[in-house]
Amino acid sequence: MNQVELHPWLPQSQLRAFDAAHGIRTEAWSPLARGRVLGTPLLDELAAKHRRTPAQIVLRWHVQLGNVVIPKASSAARIRENLDVFGFALDAEDLAAIATLETGERTGRDPDDD
Repeated sequence: MNQVELHPWLPQSQLRAFDAAHGIRTEAWSPLARGRVLGTPLLDELAAKHRRTPAQIVLRWHVQLGNVVIPKASSAARIRENLDVFGFALDAEDLAAIATLETGERTGRDPDDD
C-alpha cells in the first residue's frame, strides 16, 4: 500500500502507474483536497448530471481509477453519503473532464521537500 496525496488537482498518474506495475495498491490521502476541490464548477456540473454531490463525484472518480479511498467524515449522514458511490458510474467524457482539473496543487507538504 502506498498512501499519497491524491485528488483531481494532483492525480499522481505516473506514481499510480508505477504502483500498479509493481502490485502496489495506491491509497488516496486527502481524496477531496481537504474539501477545497469541491468548489470547482466542473464538479458541480457533473454532480447535477448524475444527481449526486460533488464529493460523491470525486469519490467515484477515485474508485474508477482503482484507488483505495477512505474520506474523512464529520457526521453519520456524511459517512452514508460517502459510501453511496457505487450506484452510478462516470463515463469516459466525465473522466476526461476531471483530468483537466490537474494543477499539481498540494494541500499538504510535499514529501520531496523533507
